[in-house]
Amino acid sequence: MTFYSKNMQEKNSSTTKKNCRLFFTFSDSKNFSSFLIIIFAMAITDNFCGNIMTLFVATTIVVCVQSQPITETPYNVVVSKDGTKNFNIIGGAILAAPDHSVKPFIIKIKKGTYEEYIRVDKKKTNIFLIGEGMDTTIITGNRSFVDSNKTYDTATVGVLGNGFAAQDLTFRNNAGAVKHQAVALRVEADSVSFYRCRFDGYQDTLYVKEQRQFFRECEIYGTIDFICGGATTLFQNCVIEARTPMARQYNTITAQKREFEHAASGIVLQNCTIRATDDLEKLDNVTTYFGRPWGIFSRTVIMESYIGNLIDPKGWVEWIESANKSVVRQPYYLEYKNRGPGAVTKERVTWASVTTDPDIASNFTVRQFIKGDQWIPANMPRYLDLS
Repeated sequence: MTFYSKNMQEKNSSTTKKNCRLFFTFSDSKNFSSFLIIIFAMAITDNFCGNIMTLFVATTIVVCVQSQPITETPYNVVVSKDGTKNFNIIGGAILAAPDHSVKPFIIKIKKGTYEEYIRVDKKKTNIFLIGEGMDTTIITGNRSFVDSNKTYDTATVGVLGNGFAAQDLTFRNNAGAVKHQAVALRVEADSVSFYRCRFDGYQDTLYVKEQRQFFRECEIYGTIDFICGGATTLFQNCVIEARTPMARQYNTITAQKREFEHAASGIVLQNCTIRATDDLEKLDNVTTYFGRPWGIFSRTVIMESYIGNLIDPKGWVEWIESANKSVVRQPYYLEYKNRGPGAVTKERVTWASVTTDPDIASNFTVRQFIKGDQWIPANMPRYLDLS
């Protein structure tokens, strides 16, 4: 608890008023809520009567409660760039975490830009990274395909440990559009959650390679295939922003890689906002599609979302095959009860579907599609069914 006080005196011919403004700030490390109480106390001295009357008036009580974080337990270690905490690099804090932990190991990351390449190995389970805001706590790198890296190896952060969670962070790859594939985050672990995080890049920004993930109130930026991979992934209440690609390129938001017809994987956008960045909004010569089928049985569902006017009326685009390869792709693309200027479906490609049947859409909820009621951290906001 911190305490501040400020005293002021105002005088006139008949009374002396003493104003005392008290500030109490409570920080509860157990649930990370903050409480601010301002009490204005005014003592009035009445000289004429010779009596002192003290009047305390509680004029304002303001309780500022932050959104509940994904954990209620105290931090295990703190990372700060200035070296005043346990670690000055995030990678060091992760290495210090116990192997095969069955309970969260919580790493608080103070504000700053951390130029690191981070790998959360399989044995580092239940790692929780908690930043101070997506605008202030940033993990960044610039590896790219053009610089002789495989797409897999371009990731600024790679997560292989199950039970990983992150909140209030930015994952960035700033290689730029000219460097082609450049991953900000690669995930190939199960029961992974992200809350209020930003994923900033161009091509292949967010590589959800395999297993199950949940994204809530996140922001994803990119150009080509900027949400890609073969995972079973659901985005809820997120902002998806297409940005300006290179000349003669078009944008594809998703490139899902389901390889087998009965595999569980897919990408679901539920109650998201799909829009253009300010620079792309000004251009009329860039086409943006929902996605294209990376895998033969690629599956992407967009439901209950706001779709801006950036989306081409066809909605989806075919995968461009190499000259010596011929593959018959059978994607499953579905739209359900979307809204906004880009939600008009009458000119969609014939191999994509639109439904108004809630029984069909219910197969792609948190409860049904990723079984999120069994593993998403209890304090992370989510709704399990259709909104």
